[in-house]
Amino acid sequence: MSDLALRLAMVLGLASSLAALWGRYRDLPEWMAGAGFCSKDGACETLLRSRRAALLGVPNAVLAAAFYPLLAWGLRAGWDPRLLLGASSLALAMTLFLAWSLVSRSLRCRICWAGHFANATIWMVLLLRLIR
Repeated sequence: MSDLALRLAMVLGLASSLAALWGRYRDLPEWMAGAGFCSKDGACETLLRSRRAALLGVPNAVLAAAFYPLLAWGLRAGWDPRLLLGASSLALAMTLFLAWSLVSRSLRCRICWAGHFANATIWMVLLLRLIR
């Protein structure tokens, strides 16, 4: 079950990072950025193009789009679980800060929350694997 949760979380994370990357440089389609997904029309693009969308100077979505395939590769290659958990912990730290940022400013971004959920799930599964 944990393998399935990990795979689904990586797919969700990659999909959300690619959507966020698209929204950083282009307008998102209505079904991804309408009022049901964002705080208001155009809010997703504004949020995805903000300074907080590039915490380390590189768009967060680029880091995420590299993280999920690299994590999959590491899992498949049998990398040290502590290394994988460490990398996931960095992603979780960014997730916690960015999630706090969304909540504290009453912003809604389902693309962002999908990535945050994926990161939290990945971290939890990797932690549980390590302590078993």
